[in-house]
Amino acid sequence: MAAIYSGIHLKLKNPRTPWTDKLKLVRFAWVSTQCLLPNKEQVLFDWTSHALTCFYNKKVEVPLEVVEGLWTYLDDILHSRKLHNLQSEGKTISLRLTVAQMINERILECTTGLTSVSLHTVLSCCHGILTSPVLSVTYTANYALLVELIARLSGLASNQLRKQISDEPLSLKVFEVLLLVLSTYLPVQKQQANSNRVFSQVTANILQPLFLLRHLLNTRVWTEKDDIKIRQNLSKEIRSKVDTILQSALFIPDHLQSYKEEVLPSENEASAKKSQAGKGLLGPVNMILSKLCVQGDNDEEEAALFYAVKTNSLSLLFKFALDSFYNGGENKQVCFHLMTKLIIALGFTDELDIKETFSASNWGLALLTLENLLNSCLAGNIYNVATDRIQHGEVQFKFYRKLAQLLFNNTQMAIPAWYRCLRSLLMLNHHILEPDLDELISTGWVDSDNMEQRVRKAREALVSAVLQTYAKLRQMPKLIEELLDVVCRPAADDLRPPLLPETIQKTLSQSLLDNPPGQNLEICWLILKRMQSYLLPHMQEQTEDLALKMFSVSSLLYAVLFSFKTLDNSTMMPIVKQTQNLMEEMLKIVEDLLRHFEENLVTECPWRQKILEVTLLLTYIWVEVDTLFQIHCIKYTSLAASESGVTISLVERALTLENMDCQVISPVGKLLQKLLSLHKLKKLLLKSSTVSSDENITDVLQKTAQFIIDRQEHSVMLNVDQIWDLQLCSVNTDTFMAAHWFLIISNLPLIVPHLKQNNISDLADFMLKSLLQSLHGSGNNLENDGISVCSISRELLEGPILCELPELFSAVVKCIIKAFFGLLDASHVELISPSFFKSSAEVSIGVEGEVSMTSSLKRLKAIGQEILDSVKTGSSIPLSETQVDGLLQLLTVTRMLNRCTMFSEDYSELFLSLYTMTVFVKCDESMEPLLAIRFLRELFKAMASLLVVTNSQTILKAVHGSNLLEVAVTSLFSRSSKGLFKIVSDSTWLSFVDSIKDFIQCLIQLIIERRSSACLNLEKFTSFMVESNIAVRGLSLNAVGQSKWDLCSLQLHLVTLSTLCNEMIATLGKNKQLDGSLTCLLEKATSVMEPDIQAVLMGKESGLLRQSFSVEMVTVMIRSELARASHLFQSGSEDHRQERISRMSFYRSFCQQILKELYPSPRPMDFLISSIRYLSAFYTAAERTKAADLGELNVEILQSVHALLSGTWMSLSEVKELEEPVKELFNQLVANCSQEQFHLLLLILREGLVASKVEGGLHNEVLSAVTLTKLLACCQFPEHCSKAFWRIIPQIISTLIFLIKESSKLRSLTRVLTVPTLEALTVLLRKGEAHLSNPHHVIMVLGALQFVPLDSHSLEDYHAAFEAIHEALFAVIFCYPQVMLKASPTFLNCFYRLVSSVMHEGRQRVESDRVSEKDRESLLKCARLVERMYTHIAGAAENFTVLSSFMVAQYVSELQRVTLQPEIKAHLTEGIYCILDCCVEQDITFLNTTLQMGVKEVFNELYNSFTHYHKSQRQGEEKYTI
Repeated sequence: MAAIYSGIHLKLKNPRTPWTDKLKLVRFAWVSTQCLLPNKEQVLFDWTSHALTCFYNKKVEVPLEVVEGLWTYLDDILHSRKLHNLQSEGKTISLRLTVAQMINERILECTTGLTSVSLHTVLSCCHGILTSPVLSVTYTANYALLVELIARLSGLASNQLRKQISDEPLSLKVFEVLLLVLSTYLPVQKQQANSNRVFSQVTANILQPLFLLRHLLNTRVWTEKDDIKIRQNLSKEIRSKVDTILQSALFIPDHLQSYKEEVLPSENEASAKKSQAGKGLLGPVNMILSKLCVQGDNDEEEAALFYAVKTNSLSLLFKFALDSFYNGGENKQVCFHLMTKLIIALGFTDELDIKETFSASNWGLALLTLENLLNSCLAGNIYNVATDRIQHGEVQFKFYRKLAQLLFNNTQMAIPAWYRCLRSLLMLNHHILEPDLDELISTGWVDSDNMEQRVRKAREALVSAVLQTYAKLRQMPKLIEELLDVVCRPAADDLRPPLLPETIQKTLSQSLLDNPPGQNLEICWLILKRMQSYLLPHMQEQTEDLALKMFSVSSLLYAVLFSFKTLDNSTMMPIVKQTQNLMEEMLKIVEDLLRHFEENLVTECPWRQKILEVTLLLTYIWVEVDTLFQIHCIKYTSLAASESGVTISLVERALTLENMDCQVISPVGKLLQKLLSLHKLKKLLLKSSTVSSDENITDVLQKTAQFIIDRQEHSVMLNVDQIWDLQLCSVNTDTFMAAHWFLIISNLPLIVPHLKQNNISDLADFMLKSLLQSLHGSGNNLENDGISVCSISRELLEGPILCELPELFSAVVKCIIKAFFGLLDASHVELISPSFFKSSAEVSIGVEGEVSMTSSLKRLKAIGQEILDSVKTGSSIPLSETQVDGLLQLLTVTRMLNRCTMFSEDYSELFLSLYTMTVFVKCDESMEPLLAIRFLRELFKAMASLLVVTNSQTILKAVHGSNLLEVAVTSLFSRSSKGLFKIVSDSTWLSFVDSIKDFIQCLIQLIIERRSSACLNLEKFTSFMVESNIAVRGLSLNAVGQSKWDLCSLQLHLVTLSTLCNEMIATLGKNKQLDGSLTCLLEKATSVMEPDIQAVLMGKESGLLRQSFSVEMVTVMIRSELARASHLFQSGSEDHRQERISRMSFYRSFCQQILKELYPSPRPMDFLISSIRYLSAFYTAAERTKAADLGELNVEILQSVHALLSGTWMSLSEVKELEEPVKELFNQLVANCSQEQFHLLLLILREGLVASKVEGGLHNEVLSAVTLTKLLACCQFPEHCSKAFWRIIPQIISTLIFLIKESSKLRSLTRVLTVPTLEALTVLLRKGEAHLSNPHHVIMVLGALQFVPLDSHSLEDYHAAFEAIHEALFAVIFCYPQVMLKASPTFLNCFYRLVSSVMHEGRQRVESDRVSEKDRESLLKCARLVERMYTHIAGAAENFTVLSSFMVAQYVSELQRVTLQPEIKAHLTEGIYCILDCCVEQDITFLNTTLQMGVKEVFNELYNSFTHYHKSQRQGEEKYTI
């Protein structure tokens, strides 16, 4: 042994031994059990460390490959199982400090690009050291070394993140080790006794590297090549660790005094300085800022990066300071003065001027940081106006004033943050901005011409805040006066944006609505006086600038007058008098402007156009407001009453101005003239009795209505998708059409009665063209945000207004029919049915019929007969691809129509038009077959939708139903024989077949409901189908090889027959006269279905389409025979005393084939559902015929279904989809089950409900048993089985609870197994209300709810678990109220889990963490469920309300922790209001006494809103409740 030891030792120490041999020797020594050395592991550790140290200290020369090998060897032993076992046994192994130092140096080398060894190996060594509790002491015991490691690793990670353009991906190992180092460092930092040393180390070494790293992680544009672990997990965790490290190092309570000494004025802290001399930090803020302001190179890109890091860091530092020092409202001054230093550090002087070194490109970042700092100050309530003025000499106010002056002296109107900073200052105190109010209105409102969306939104938010603030202060006149001053300044108004965009207009309207009427009148007087004193006297100058200002002021007057409350009979007389004076003064201005035009004093065209707009606008304002006041206030006496016809004369004078101008009137002027004409129309309708008898009022009304709609405006289709924001100032050439169309449509009930038929047709034609143009431009998508011509047309078409205007609706339908035939070849259509192009009077002359038959019905009968005749002649209408595209767009519009309110004639003509296209169109051979099939499918859908309305009976008056069916089916067979369906996918074919099925079903239902000749029509159509069956089957069998279109013909035939049979089955027993005929027809129909099905099954074309289709057809056959046999048995026929079903052998063989194919391998869902329904129908047939093998069949079906549900390929969604058909099947299986069959059921449940299968991964077997349990609980057992079943339910409940506990241990099983098991428990509780007498079982279920996880990563899983828990609780409260009262603490704990979880998930999130719209809807559903549960708890039982105060306390405690999304909060608030309703005065006192301070504030706010809104509303409702 000694020889071996000495030999290895000598070889390692011998300088002549090659390094490669030494490396091999130490590797052998580590793994070999034959090499015995005292303390071998420590010796090998030390030798490796010494070798690497000597190499890096340049004491020995070692080949680089050996150096790499030494690092790899060190990495191997650090991660070896042997080392782990030795440490587990308690053996002490130490690591030299030099190893840690070498690792730090190698990481630094990699950062600079000088790599002597693999970075991955070095990082792996570092990882191995830090993950070992024993070896990590090397770092944790040396604080400075660990800080150095963080600095080096942060630099390395930052270096990689900065290479955004490089193709080299980020190293996952770097970020994993960095997170490990940060996690290791945090407890070490907390354990340091000297907090000053920690502060110094952090600021000196890792402050800037960590802030740089955090900035790069935040701003990196992540790509797919970046590792998903870094992107989603590591980056967030690293940022979180960095924040914790910096906050706990820089801002701790021990340092508060040092911060006070530095930032507070010296006279306030003189004594504190003396007491703290030599103990605290010296200038901590300056130390931090000095490190942040250090820049690297003078390179511009580098400087920009470091400035971005600094700006982002400043707002974060202030957040840390607030979190640490601002407790319960203390230290406000410290936080404020700290904020001032941080703001100055952005690049400003102490007096808040710009430093010479400040770059203009930095304004964006600086303003963002300033916004964050001000918002933090605002949220923290640092600035108290009274305290600042009384105690601190307005030091904060003065600083904010300097800040405002800085912003106004350096306007950045292209940066959204500039507006937001001003808004934050306004929210702090409006006096901060008030001295610069004119500058604020100018730069932030009137003259801000940047229309980029983000800038516009920020600007509108600022202006809205200004309006709201001054409205609250009741200083709106002052604000409007300043606004008028700015508007009337000399400026290039043509560059100014609209004064009142939509958002600002709405805010102004809301502000004026709540404003005192006296102030509103004062505002109007200010505007009028400004017109009189500044604008009108200078009209002779005829400058465009003046005209633009007049229009802006007039628009403001328009917005003001149409925003505040109108006068009414309750208005005080002084206000009425002031209003009358105002209107008289305004009338003078209007008449003065009209006189200028009438005397031709305005000549220059550009000036004249704008002044004309002002004149029309002021005229419209006056006449509209004057009329409104007259209607609502009897105290108001206007000039319109004192001087006869003033209003009408003003309107007439304004409307005649157009003829005096050689130029075309502007869009705004046109719209105003339409508005004036509309006002004239209203006045004429209101005061028609005052018009002299010699004047033809009808003609006047017609001319006025025609002028409003203006046929010429709708003759040219412009951009109908152009959006208009409903603001008068935004009307231009592009938006005029939308504005004009909106005016017409919003006043249709007034206009349409006075239009001629050709005008109504023009409106309908324009509406249809606008919809078609929109469809042509954007496919089938008619969704538009905002108001456009097409969106208005669509809303009209789908809304109720059009239905109330029958003439216009009829015109729209006629336009659609005309458009259909316009796209078709008119000559071909006329050959098929000339009556389509003739009037009712023309057709009725040559048509014989009943005397009582109307001319329109005669025309429809003629059209129907012509269609039938043309079918016999083989006529067709050729179609090109372009025509089909146009027709598809028309069909899209047709589906929007409200079909229930059509005239019978229009309805029938539309249906016959669609029917004609369905039967006669012939697509070009060059056209894609899929397009032709899609066209036919849409036609059948449209006809089916028309057949379900009340007017549908009129169709059968024109054409016999059997004829319609025969012709439609014949056309399909004809197209199939010509090969139209030879290239079609299964999904396309199925959707096409479904559309045909819907059409045939609706038409047969219509024939049966009409009753007139129903039997004759059904017999005729059935005979037709039987006869056509021979031809179709012969075609298929005679073909050399059965092709896909032959198969399609057979399927079309079977679909038609099965639909016919289903409708006759549904009708059996409703009409005794029909029943006899229907049974014969059912026999006749089913007799031809079996050979068709055999032909389909034996066809050469493969595909699962045929399989599921055939199953559905055979199911229809069985049900038809069952219905027929049941009817004959009930009728008491001697030959049918026992129900007999033919073809049972065929059905049995089919059943055996289904049982074989049901579960061995994955199958399509449509096949599985149709198969289960077939088994249900076949089992019924076997029961009716008293089959000998009924018991065996029962067992076989049960085992097959169980095997299907247990299949490993079955997903949860597929099992859910199968539940309903399986439930129906089980109801039949267990209705008369024997004792043996019942025992088999229980055996299946016992074998499946085993917890060990959850651990073994057999989840599908457990899920199958759980699903069977749930379904069996809903079935009706025989009495002896039912008693036995519910007797063992307590054991099943215990088993299910145990399954929930086991499955909840794995989050991945929450949706797959835990939730279905809980749903099964809920069903057992609901169905067992009469059987479960022991409350213990219900309490056990409540206990199991505590185990269901609510912290899933997927919101879909969360919603499923949430809903399952809620339904279980609801079952308890609904079915077991007494148990709920006994177990109220457990019940409330379960419910509180739901409340707290929905609050957590429904909190407001940052932009990067926003949930999708689908997830948002899921959260809203959860919130509604919580509201629902609160309501039920409040009304469950009076005894339960003793815990209402505790429920409120839980709610407000949770609410205090999060900021909820408004829609989530609305539902939760409504729910908790119901609990507050149950609280008595002692409960409220108890809550106010026991709640903590922050929670108490939340409760008081909640209770105040409850008292103000909910309670008063409830008391109001109770007044009128009997």
